[in-house]
Amino acid sequence: KEHWALEAIQYVYENKLMNGVGNNKFQPDGTLNRAMVATILYRMEGSPAAESDAKFTDVSAGQYYADAAAWASENNIVNGYGNGAFGPEDPVTREQMAAVLYRYAQLKIYDIAATGNLAGFSDLGDVSAYAANPLKWAVGNGLISGMENGALAPGNSTTRAQTAVIL
Repeated sequence: KEHWALEAIQYVYENKLMNGVGNNKFQPDGTLNRAMVATILYRMEGSPAAESDAKFTDVSAGQYYADAAAWASENNIVNGYGNGAFGPEDPVTREQMAAVLYRYAQLKIYDIAATGNLAGFSDLGDVSAYAANPLKWAVGNGLISGMENGALAPGNSTTRAQTAVIL
């Protein structure tokens, strides 16, 4: 049986937006982490030079995501935790993914006016304040939809397959 996101996974792999995780595996149900999301957007931009090294205490030069983290931070696409850490291995929640994509859309000067209604989701009260507008935008533009149970699941981790479908 084919994976539900096979076409999207082929797209992101063929377009060099996402690589496998080693041993010829994509790991579609694996969790997307902060280093991965920064790297994906960085690749979408053609891997531009960052003006400086990443200013995060937990990002060292030579890591596959170091330039991506620096670029994403410079462009206000990703932020650290306020203590100087980036958390490259930390999972990206669904609401964090919406916020990152929203900031990327702002960088690209895309139209961010279209919004969706979150009222129909059973867990609307679980949405963090910072993510409300980005989630409305992501839902309104069909980037993020509800889960099978009618929940938005804003705090759930984003999978690699979900990311491929969004892209």
